[in-house]
Amino acid sequence: MNTKKILFVSYTAVLGGGELCLLDFAQAYRDSSEVLLLTDGALKNRLEDLEVKVKVLQASRSLADVKVSSGLASLKSIGDLWRLGKQIAQKSKDFDLIHANNQKGFVVSAIARLFGGAPVVWHLHDILTADIFSPTNRRIAVTLANWFATRVIVNSQATGEAFIAAGGKRQLLRTVYNGFSGEKFDCIDDRQTTLREELGIPRDRNLIGMFSRLSYWKGQHILLEAASTLPDVHVLLVGDALFGEAEYTEKLKNIAAQESLQGRVHWLGFRQDIPQLMKACDAIAHCSTAPEPFGRVIVEAQLAKRPAIATIGGGTNEIIENRITGLLIPPNDPRLLAEAMREVFSNRDFTSQMVETAYGQAKTKFSIPSVCMAFEMAIAGI
Repeated sequence: MNTKKILFVSYTAVLGGGELCLLDFAQAYRDSSEVLLLTDGALKNRLEDLEVKVKVLQASRSLADVKVSSGLASLKSIGDLWRLGKQIAQKSKDFDLIHANNQKGFVVSAIARLFGGAPVVWHLHDILTADIFSPTNRRIAVTLANWFATRVIVNSQATGEAFIAAGGKRQLLRTVYNGFSGEKFDCIDDRQTTLREELGIPRDRNLIGMFSRLSYWKGQHILLEAASTLPDVHVLLVGDALFGEAEYTEKLKNIAAQESLQGRVHWLGFRQDIPQLMKACDAIAHCSTAPEPFGRVIVEAQLAKRPAIATIGGGTNEIIENRITGLLIPPNDPRLLAEAMREVFSNRDFTSQMVETAYGQAKTKFSIPSVCMAFEMAIAGI
C-alpha cells in the first residue's frame, strides 16, 4: 500500500510529541524509507526497536546552540547548515521526497533542495507564535517554506492558521492529525489498584494525572494550585524537564511542599507505561498556558477512558467538544480547574457518558489507519 520512498529528517532525537508522531509514520513506511537524525538520542533507539532503518548525521555544536526563540544567532551555524544540506541532497536522490519533522530539520532540507535534493515536505508541529519563535526565525522558516516546500503538513487547523498569519501560503497546507493505537489502552486492566497501592494513594481518594514535560507553558503549577483547594485529591505528575527548565521544576517542588499539598503530589519522572498510569487515574489534566498545537495527551486520555480537562486554545478545540468529549476551561485559571475536577469526580453519570463519547471519537478520528490515509492524501502527487 505504501509505495513512496521517504527520507525522514529530524534534528532532535528527544521524544517529544513531534517525534512520537514521526515514529508512527516511519514505522508505516519502514519497508521503503529511512530516517536521518541530526542528533543521537532516545528516538534512534525507538526507531531501531521498530526495525526502521535509521542513520545519524551528526550536526555541529553551533547548530545545537541555536534556539527557536533567538534571532540572528542562526547565522553562526550557516556553515554547518550548508554542509548538512549538501549531504542530505545527495542522500535524497534515492528517495521520492524528504519529510522534515522539525524546524531545524526543515531548514537543512530546504538547503538540500537548493542542491538538487528531493521535494521537501515540512511537517509543522508547532504554532508559530512570537511567544516561542523569534521574528527572525519565523520569517526564515515561512520564507523557506514558501520557496522550497512542496507541502506543509500541519497537526491541526490552528497550527495551519498560525502559519498563514506568519505569511505562509495557504495552498501549501494539508492537515494531518496525530495517530494513536487504541489497542495498548484496551488491553490494560481498567482498575490498576495494585499500581495505586504502590504509589501510596488510598482507594477512597481521587487521582488526577498530568502527563507532560515539566515546563511553565505546560502549566503544572496551575494543577497544583487547583489541587491545593481540594484536600481529598491526589496529583500524579509524569514527565521530566527536558530543555534546561530546572528553575521551574524547583518552583513546582516548592508548591508541592506547602502544607495544603503535603503527601498528595506524586512525582514519577519520565515513564513508558503511560496506558497503565492513565488508567490508574480518575481524570487527566492538560493545563497549557499557551495554545497547544495538538495535544496528544488529550487523545490518550480519551483512549484510556478517563475524562480530560483541558485549556481552551489551539488544537485542543479540535479534539474536545466542551462537555461532550471532555471539559474545556480558560488557561491560567486554577479556580475553574478545581471546579471542573469537582464536577467529574462527583457527577459520575455525566462523566461516564462523556468518557464513552470521547473514546468513540478517539478510536475513529485519530486511529493510525485514518491518519495514515490522510498522510497519503497529503503527499499525493509529489
